[in-house]
Parts: sequence; structure tokens; C-alpha cells
Amino acid sequence: GMNQLLIAKGDSEKVPTEAYLDLSVAGEEPRRVVIELAAAALPKTTENFRLLCQEKPGASSENGEEVVPFVGYASTNVYKIEKTVGLCLGDVVTNNGSGGRCHPALGTPTSPYSFRDEGHFISHTQPGIVSMMSPGVHRNDSRFLITTTDAPQLDGRFVAFGRVKDDGMDVVFDIFNGVFTKRGRPTVEIKVTGCGVL
Repeated sequence: GMNQLLIAKGDSEKVPTEAYLDLSVAGEEPRRVVIELAAAALPKTTENFRLLCQEKPGASSENGEEVVPFVGYASTNVYKIEKTVGLCLGDVVTNNGSGGRCHPALGTPTSPYSFRDEGHFISHTQPGIVSMMSPGVHRNDSRFLITTTDAPQLDGRFVAFGRVKDDGMDVVFDIFNGVFTKRGRPTVEIKVTGCGVL
């Protein structure tokens, strides 16, 4: 289908088309989730994700003259498990879902912390779709979700940009089904212990 086509490898092999997240539940051995990125269809959205996966904790990026400490996805948590959607993560500001900011490379002088919707090409019609969880139109930051079910209600609202490969879904479903939540909040820490591109 269309989803298959868009996420298939682009012609440009220079751009990494896969990223990974190592997720640890309650301090246990981390397990890897590999995400295939729709880099050809959504170059900005996937670049933001890749850069946030590559930031080292405590690294700083130059922003004009001042050096602003900036964190990517490493050491952030899955802050919500939404039964009708899936896992919510990627808040690089407050780590609880109330904040987020795009990578400085994607910011502009008028919009330093978020970027525009690049296009609603990929449908949320299967588990394992990775999608920006923006607080509004053209306000993509760092927050994203991984679907655990068919979630067509997200189409046209959130920009989907990738999908979890194969074994990674075992990890996602184990967290989704195995972690106890209170009002959607995990009762144990689910941490991104490592992340990067492949």
C-alpha cells in the first residue's frame, strides 16, 4: 500500500533511514526498537527525529552567541500509555508530556521551538506507526507516539513519519500490555537509555 511505498528506502543512501531507541522498564536490561523513517517523503520531520536521537545528554548547541544546553531523546521517558493510541514519549523539556522542542537545526527565528506540518502522507492504520504528537497545527516539537492499534482518528492531525520494524513491536507491546498505569501514567519508569541512527 501507500504506507509501504513511502517508508521504503529512498534513493539517497547518504541519509540514514533508520533510527533506534533502547527502552528500559524499571531499570531492567534495555531492549531495542528500530524505526524505519520515511526520509524521502518527510525530510524535515525525519531529520528532526534523527538529530534528537543523536544528541548526547548534556551536549550543548550554539544558538546565536550563547550556548544553550540541549538534550535529545536519550534519558527521556515514556510518559503516557494511551489505550486507544499507544506509547507517548519524546518530551525533551519537562519529560512529563507538558513540553517539547524541536532540534535547534529545525527551528527558525520566528519559530525556534517547533516546525510546520510537512504532510499527512502516512495513515495511522496499523500498530507501529511513529508519529509526531503536536499540540496544534504546524507546531511539531519533539513529542511523538508509537501506535499499538489502528488509530485513524490521528490521520490529518498528527504527522506520521515512520514505523517500527519487526521485533521492535514485541518490545512496544510488552510495555503497552505489561506496564501498570494510573490515569495513563506508567507506574514504573520507562526510560530511553540510548538512541541513535543506523
